[in-house]
Amino acid sequence: MLVLLTLAVFAALGATSGTTAAFACAHATDGPHQTTLAKLGKAMECLVNSKRNTHQLRPLKNNARLATAARSHTKVMLKKDCFEHRCPGEAPFGKRIKRTGYTKGAKHYFYAESLGYHRSPKRTIRKLMQSGYNKRNILGKRWQDIGVGAGWGIPVKGADDKKFETFTIVFAWRQP
Repeated sequence: MLVLLTLAVFAALGATSGTTAAFACAHATDGPHQTTLAKLGKAMECLVNSKRNTHQLRPLKNNARLATAARSHTKVMLKKDCFEHRCPGEAPFGKRIKRTGYTKGAKHYFYAESLGYHRSPKRTIRKLMQSGYNKRNILGKRWQDIGVGAGWGIPVKGADDKKFETFTIVFAWRQP
């Protein structure tokens, strides 16, 4: 009985903020095609919130409208081999967010986007945290909502798409 109680305590402690994000976030270390794109997106959202928790920041809420914009942009980047915030023939970022309806009824709003790719969500978040711009997005104090789009491949012409995952992460807040 004592062994089971001890294991239960260690399991509970394993889910606290002091653990590594890969342990706390399902699918965080999954490579290309090891799980679904939806699960990769959830893993990235979890990793962002884990980083925020480490810095005593509130977690961001998943927003379906932002996720739609993020998934769409990831698909465009991969299709056009374009690792940019705006690819040829694509609407500007602000228009893409507004088209989802996220800003409807809000008097004030703001949004930002981070882009990354690597061999797993965990490796991608590590790479994003090394960039000042992306780190500021991930740890932004005013953000309320998040939307993540994941895709198989790399938005770079001639690169081996089988070895990478690409992510678009949209951060936002709005006030009525």
